[in-house]
Order: sequence, then C-alpha cells, then structure tokens
Amino acid sequence: MRAASQRRIGPPTTALLVLHLWAGGLAGCRDKPVATDAAPAPSFFAQPAKESERAKDDLWRRALERDPLDLARLADREGAGGLLEGVEEGGTVGLAALAALPFADDADVAFQRLGEIARQLDPVAVPPVLEAIVDMASRPRRQTEPLDAPGLRSCGEALLALADQKSLPKNVRAPAISALRLLAERGAVALAAIPTDLDPK
Repeated sequence: MRAASQRRIGPPTTALLVLHLWAGGLAGCRDKPVATDAAPAPSFFAQPAKESERAKDDLWRRALERDPLDLARLADREGAGGLLEGVEEGGTVGLAALAALPFADDADVAFQRLGEIARQLDPVAVPPVLEAIVDMASRPRRQTEPLDAPGLRSCGEALLALADQKSLPKNVRAPAISALRLLAERGAVALAAIPTDLDPK
C-alpha cells in the first residue's frame, strides 16, 4: 500500500456541483476533444443513469468521503483493476476511484487508461484525472514494481496535447505540466518537449 497526499475532499455531492459549475463557467475556453479508438471516457459530473452497486458497498461508500485511510483500504482490496472499473462508472464513484488509485501498489497499469480519458474529456472536466496522475507519478518507485512503459508514454502524449493548448486555463495546464515532469523522470516523455511558459520568470 502506498502513501499519497493526505488531503480530504468534500462530500461527493459538493464535488459534482463544483465540477458542473466549473464546466459551465469555462465553456468558452474548451477545445474539441480528440477522437481516439479508446473506449469512451466516463463523465464525472453527471448523475449516473442507474444506482451504483458499488455505492452500496460499505468500503466504497466510506471511500466516497475521500478519507485517505478509507481510500487506501479500498485500493488494497480492489487493486488498480477494480479501481479502474470504478473510474469507468463515472459520477461520485468514479471520483472516489480516481482518488484511491495513487494508493494502489499496481497503480502504474492505470496510466494508459487515464491518459485516454484525459485525451477525450472536455479539458474543463480533466482536473480530477490530472490529480490522480500527478499523485500516481509522485509515488516512490520500487524495483519490484513492473513498469508499463507503453502506458506511460501514451499517458505522456495525452498530457502533452493538453499542456500545449495555451488557450486552456492555467488550472488545467499547470497540473498537466507537473504530471509531465514527473513522467519525464520515468522516461515517458522528453523533458525538452514540456512547455515552460508557465514557469516563474
């Protein structure tokens, strides 16, 4: 089990409302999502069409409140594969799954899918995905951990596409650039390719 940033995010209904308002307020800044052959990206700020079975599970229900201890327990039980299934569900369950991914020992396997999601989402809906990628890439590496090099490179390409769009808000580009620098340490992207226009002058 891996430690991640010890922060507590507000209740899931608040998270949905904030993301919904954010998407509406920044609508003028959006660029058209890139078409890919990947599975469609989930929506994290829309109410699911049907009630979530995961939300009825005690551990998932506690993880919806984003307490780090509960997120770590969920990651330990589900692993990256189970958490990615939660991500695909979208809504508050998807947000909780994103928050738990950095705690999973096998989180590296999620980089490729998160990159695909980031590439498809409207940029104003990307921040929760970027936050998960940053936290995952910030984890100390173990020699025993398998490194998904193609997945890391795919994720890096998706983040570069976001970071290079200077019309996007700083609070979208800045975390993308932070994630890219962390991925560069793993050889997933060339450091020289990462934009520097947001660096302090």
